[in-house]
Parts: sequence; C-alpha cells; structure tokens
Amino acid sequence: MPELYNLDLDEELIAHLSDSESWLVLREEGFNDVLINDVEITDIYRWAYEHLQVEGKPPSPSVLSDEFDLDIRDPETGIHDLIHRLRMRYLKEEGREALKKIVDLYHEDPTKVAKELLKTGHHLSDLLVRRGEVYGTGDLDRAMEMYAQKTQKGRGPSHGFGALDDYFHGQNGISILLGPPKTWKSWLMVNGTIKNTEEGFYPWLYPLELPAKETDMRLRMMLANVPWWKYMRDCISKDEQELLRESSEWLDERGAYRIITPPQGERSIDRLVGQAQDGGAGVVYIDQLQFVEVDGKSLGAWNEPGKYFEVLDRARNLSDSIPITFAHQFNRSIMGRESMPDVKQAKGSAAIEEMATLCLGVWASSDMRKSNRAELSTLVSRNYDFRNWELLYDLTNGCTFEIGHVIEDE
Repeated sequence: MPELYNLDLDEELIAHLSDSESWLVLREEGFNDVLINDVEITDIYRWAYEHLQVEGKPPSPSVLSDEFDLDIRDPETGIHDLIHRLRMRYLKEEGREALKKIVDLYHEDPTKVAKELLKTGHHLSDLLVRRGEVYGTGDLDRAMEMYAQKTQKGRGPSHGFGALDDYFHGQNGISILLGPPKTWKSWLMVNGTIKNTEEGFYPWLYPLELPAKETDMRLRMMLANVPWWKYMRDCISKDEQELLRESSEWLDERGAYRIITPPQGERSIDRLVGQAQDGGAGVVYIDQLQFVEVDGKSLGAWNEPGKYFEVLDRARNLSDSIPITFAHQFNRSIMGRESMPDVKQAKGSAAIEEMATLCLGVWASSDMRKSNRAELSTLVSRNYDFRNWELLYDLTNGCTFEIGHVIEDE
C-alpha cells in the first residue's frame, strides 16, 4: 500500500465503524480506544461499540451520521493498516514520554529502573503488539492476577449435566460432541442451551443443519417435557400447550438464549463466534461442524482434513474469549459397530485430537436403544482423566435426557 499523507487517523477510524469485518479485526487485535487522540471520536467509537453489543450489528452509516451529525465516507485504508498506524503514533508519542520518566527515575533511584522497564514494557506490549500471550521472567504478579480473575469467574458454562460440570468444571476452550448421524447430538446441544440459560450464561445456538424454528421448538418441548412426536404429528393438546407457555415463561425469568440459522455464505467461524460475542453471549453452540464455512464452502463440501485444521485452529484462538461447543459426526467406517468408536473414526479426526479441549462421544448399540440407554464417553481430554457415563433418555412418553451411573472401565 502506498504511503498516505495528511490522513487523519482518528477520522479514518470512523469510516470503519459501520463495517462488520472491521469490527472482527478490531476485536481480534484487542484494539484499545486509548490509541485514539480525539476525545470526540473516542466517544463516537464507544457509542458504536455499545450499539454493536446491544443490536448485534454495527451502526449503519446513516445511523452514525444522524447520531453525531457526521459526513461518513468510505475508508482510505485497510483496517489492519489503520490499527498499525494508530499503534505507531501512540508509540512515538507515549513511548517517548515513558522513556523520559524512566530517565528521571534513574536519577532518583537507579534500583527501581529494572522494575519500571518491565512494567512499561508490558503496558506498551499490550497496546502495540498483535494480540497474543507472552509470559516470562518477572511475570509472577501478572500470572497470579490472571489466576485471581479466573477464580472470580468460577465454573465455566455448563455441559448440560451436573455430573459432567462437577467433573470437568464446566466448559473451557473447544468442546466437541461426537456421534453417529441421528444420535441425539442436536438434542444434547439443546439441553446444554437450556441449562446455560438457567445459569445466566446467555448461550447462542447455531443449528446449521436444522431450521431455527424447529430447534427452538425442541427446546420448548424439552423444557415442558412434552414428547417431540406430538409436535411432529401436530397433536399437542391444550393442556400441553399451557405447559409450553408456563415453562417458557419460567425460563424467560431466569435468563436469555438465541437460536440462529444464518444463511449460507455467512457461516464462517469468525462470523458465527464474532456475532455471538458482539451480542454479549457467554457460550456458543454450533450444530454441526461440517456446515461451518471456510473459503466460501462448507467443511463437508471441501472434505479435506486441512480445512478442519484451519477452522478448529481459528476456533481455538477464539475460544480464549468464549467457550465453543461443536456437534460433529463419525465417518462411515463405524457402520455395523456395537461399541463406542474411537475418535480417529471422526471426520477430520487429526484436527479434533490436536485442537479439542474436550471431546465426548455419544453412542448406543441396538440393545441399548431398546431400553432407552446410551453411553457418553470421554474420547479426548486435555485436562482430566477419561470418564464414561450412562445416558438415559425418553422421547416417547416425555422429552428428557439424564445422566445415570458412571460406567467403569472393563
């Protein structure tokens, strides 16, 4: 890009505030409004950020123009280039001042210079370096501060069952629910959505295979314990309709959730997670992984292991800020099996083994199905020993999923 002269960097930022892709980069880079010099433009940026959080999308140019009497123009720079320029300006102005303070400190008390250099370096690094994590010598206080923040947050979002939450201390990083086609994966995602709504985590569920209206109705039927087949056969009684109303009102009083099926072309991992984060979500469910898009096509259409690495590696970085759970499928090699398959029989298995914080498999043999039982097993775990549970379900007389006893290894 050729050098741009007489460019007002703060005003240039305004030109990006209506663009969703620019906001994705701003969040990814950990942009801090301290980099803005103009006080009025700082206020505009903060207002636009709050609009994004509340509405789930950036303010349009006309909204910005009406709110602040602005003449919105097209940006002259790419957002990455603009952030770099803002950082370099800050370094020249504030970095020079920081060095002057260190020189003054040297004349006052040379023994304090090393500690001040570390402190100043961390401060400038957080603002000026591309987002990432660096720890090393002299960082004990910082590490303990991060630990204190972790303990204040408490257990992560729920896996949908108390027994799993007690064992794994809730969700952390990337979780993957792996099973054969039509083996309750979507139901378990709905179950987790209900539990996290009750606990106030504001879950966002993306059913990329099913319509949002059907997934939302699954949630309401499960909440009211009304058999799903009654919805499918259009025979929900008046009493059951009243149960649906009462249970929905009960959940509304305790929290909120969103179920969204975005159109094709808007299903990249950045768009899915970014939209949820901007909307204030506390956990993201994506049903299913193979429908996430990369380079304009779904993972299922690519059918290339490298694409799974690309999506899950990006998800791993995003999950530092918000836990993400995917539903995913075993491949066709499991046909005819009567026991839980290995994770290596999943589509993109190498990426799952490498990237997943936790992978749980759901499985039922033909005999287990006859007694409404399944197995929920640990297939990948970064932080805990493997443990397997009995999963009990009822979709005939009611609409429930429960954890039974722990299955001991043979």
